[in-house]
Amino acid sequence: MDRSIAPKSSAPRYALKAPERQVAFRREHIATERTNLLIKPHRNDQSDRAYKISDEEGSTVFTATGRKYNDRSCRELRDSSGLPLFDIHTKPLLSPLSWVVTLPGGKISEGTVAKATPSFPWYSDNLVFSFRNRASEDRKSVENKQLTLTVKKHSKALAFFDIVDRDRRIAELRESIVHNERLALRRTNRGRGHRPALDLIVSPGVDISLVTVIAVIVSDWFFGSS
Repeated sequence: MDRSIAPKSSAPRYALKAPERQVAFRREHIATERTNLLIKPHRNDQSDRAYKISDEEGSTVFTATGRKYNDRSCRELRDSSGLPLFDIHTKPLLSPLSWVVTLPGGKISEGTVAKATPSFPWYSDNLVFSFRNRASEDRKSVENKQLTLTVKKHSKALAFFDIVDRDRRIAELRESIVHNERLALRRTNRGRGHRPALDLIVSPGVDISLVTVIAVIVSDWFFGSS
């Protein structure tokens, strides 16, 4: 799909600040302070490092495999030691396109950690990301355990994606000006296989592995070839 024809969000951006309660897949990856990460894609579907996520010092924090690295046609998100954390499955046969996150080796039909789908209408540049908030396991209310974030696209040139929780921006993804050899400034470059490096900004109280999963999905969806 040519994503350049999709409408861009004209709504004002929320302030970047910590969520009212912690937001996480895994508590051990919750940021204690504002955290900057970089995600760099390497175009090789059979690579064990199709994506590399590093901190400000350049040290590897996470990696994600290519879709054809294993025999299950999914990406594996791993920590710096190589330990699998999550599998990211794409469901292209559904309308609209959607993604399912499972534990390592999990099936889409069982053990779902999170789901992501484009907002209505289907050609929107926004995503709805729903998951069970593991940081709220001690809460009695089911409503507090189930959480939905919105990933909102901004800007007509450089891509900005805000990860929004209720009325606040808790994380941000954006095309990196510093770490890209060339920028996809022209609309004709988008959706044609050029996947730029993305800067990730994560507020304290937010799981960096969760934001990384969203970043991988956004990179595949918005910048990947259709």
